[in-house]
This record gives sequence, structure tokens and C-alpha cells, in this order.
Amino acid sequence: MIEIEISENDGNQRFDRFLRKYFENAPLSVIQKNIRKKNFKINDKRAKKDDFVYANDKVKMYIKDEDYKRWLTKTDFKPQDFDLNIIYEDRNIIIMDKDRGVLTHSSSKKDYGNNLVDNMLSYLYKTKSFDMSDKTFKPAVVNRLDRNTAGLVIGAKNAKSLRALNKAIRDNLIDKYYLTIVKGNIAKEFTIDTNIKKNENKNKIKRATEGSRIRTFFRPIESNGKFTLLECKLDTGKTHQIRFSLRENGTPIIGDRKYGSKSVNDTLNKYGVHNQILLAYKIKFSKIKGLEYLEGKEFYSEKKKEIYRLKEKIFIKE
Repeated sequence: MIEIEISENDGNQRFDRFLRKYFENAPLSVIQKNIRKKNFKINDKRAKKDDFVYANDKVKMYIKDEDYKRWLTKTDFKPQDFDLNIIYEDRNIIIMDKDRGVLTHSSSKKDYGNNLVDNMLSYLYKTKSFDMSDKTFKPAVVNRLDRNTAGLVIGAKNAKSLRALNKAIRDNLIDKYYLTIVKGNIAKEFTIDTNIKKNENKNKIKRATEGSRIRTFFRPIESNGKFTLLECKLDTGKTHQIRFSLRENGTPIIGDRKYGSKSVNDTLNKYGVHNQILLAYKIKFSKIKGLEYLEGKEFYSEKKKEIYRLKEKIFIKE
């Protein structure tokens, strides 16, 4: 008999789902068979598949030691030199400054080890910066950026913080600000509030009468009449929301190959502008249950200065 105690991160989930993650190498049929044969107890009561496990529960497993070891979760993670720019870190969260051209998550096997999440996991494993005894939880990010959008990404280091941050984003308790340079002169603040849906064939979004609502607030910072440095604040968080909204406004982001102006982009290639100039440059926390200490804190991307340097070149020469 093997006995384990459910950790904070492993708790608050159905028992069969817990086992599927805990015994990563066990076929589902084997897990189901052992539940039916009543080979598991939760707090000394026979466990059913739809029972829930919570933090500090005791689970007894009446299985062979060799089966336990063979079924147990194993990670194929190999410590590697991590490549992260960490803006802030505490026991619950980590805020990273993603480079342009880097994927947030891997999209295929060839991306393994070459994306922000894998680099984050590499760092946290290597530095033992989270509770590695948990078998069913891995640190995760709560916001994602397009490959060619740079800036701040928030990671959660435990399940409680992950749940709190995901809820905070849904409830608009984390303000996310972007910087961009657009074609055209913008003299005053404006809002784009519309509905969109995804055009699957082109991996783009388009306006739709019935679809997902997007709303973004825009504030001009500086303009030379031909181009404008713009701050964007998200109210909703949909794919390509800022890029689509600015195209709809007739002021596309420079370098944007999906929603931008090809003639303008070609002109700006000499400045190294080959993709959208868009930076998630600031986040601000409101009061979040469980993470109250973050209330009022603001964090800034170090890449903000790169946007301003590019702005100086374009505003003077174009």
C-alpha cells in the first residue's frame, strides 16, 4: 500500500482527473480498472471516479510498488540554460519581458525548448523556484502574445495563483497597456468597440454582426503628421484585437504584414521594421483575492526604449 497527501496545487479536482495527471504513464483503461476494483481510498473511504480531492486529503493506493513507479508522472524536462528577461518574481508569480520573434507556447514538437513557457519552466526547475513535489501542476502563463509582439507575460507558479490570475483577467482586474507606431495622424483619444470572428482560412479576424465583442482604448502620445506613437489599453482580450482595430480605424500598425499597409511597410524596411511594431509595455494590478499585495503595482517592459528610438528615426526622417 502506498499513501500520499494531496497538496494545495493538486487539490480541488475530480479524483479520476487527478489520477490521469498523476499517473501520466498509465493508460486510461488501467486507471479506470483500478478505480472500479476499489484500489484507492480517500481519507479511508473507497474512492469513486467522481469524488473530489482537496488539499491535505490522504489517498491510499492498493497497488504494487513497481506499478506505482512505472505509472508515475515523469517529465522529459532537461535543465538547460534559460533565456529569460525577468521583470519581477515572488513566491506566486513571475513577470517576463518576451522578445519579438519568440513564441509564447510551442505550436509543434520542433518548438520544444524554443519558446517562452519552456524557458520559464527551465528556469523554475533549475532554480527550484516552485513546489516541485506536485505531480499534476506545472507553472503556466495567463496571457499570451503573438510571436512578433514583444513585452510582458505573466506566469503563475502555483495552482492557487493561476486560478486567481485567470479570474482577474476575466474580471478586468489586470490592466494591460501596449505601445505601437501607426500610419497616419491621430490627434485625440478614441475607442474601437465592435464584434469580430475568426477567418480560419487566413488566420485573421474580421468584422461580424454576431461574434465576439472587442473593445480597445487608444491614446496618442506623439505624432509627426504622418505617423503616430500610440498607447493602447485592452478592455477585452481577443486574438489580433489591437492590430485589427487599428486597421479598421485607417491607421494600421507599421510593419504589420496581416493588417498593415504593404507600401508603408516596404518604405520602413530600411529601419528594420519587418513585423508589427507592438509592445505589451505595462501592466497594472487591481485588488485580486489571494494576491492582494499586488494591488496598485505597475510593471514596465524594458523594451519601451526601443520603441522610442525607432520613433525618433521615423519621425525625423519620414
